[in-house]
Amino acid sequence: MEYQAAFENHVRTRLESSFGKAVAMLIVASASNASGANTMGMDATGYEKLCKAITSDQRVVDMWGASGAEEALRQWNSMGR
Repeated sequence: MEYQAAFENHVRTRLESSFGKAVAMLIVASASNASGANTMGMDATGYEKLCKAITSDQRVVDMWGASGAEEALRQWNSMGR
């Protein structure tokens, strides 16, 4: 799957369903800044960095638990390939 599509269809959708649109946008913006990965025109490295930063965000860990965040990262990384 193309990285941008994987991000929009799976990562952003899951965040929005858990946190709502506004908080999901804040999490993505924070993760993008922390990882240096752009949310537009992603390549494999940028996608993986962004997903890792998102699942490392304390708000995500608090909501999904450490194991839930790790599982989301595994699923997202497999979708991007």
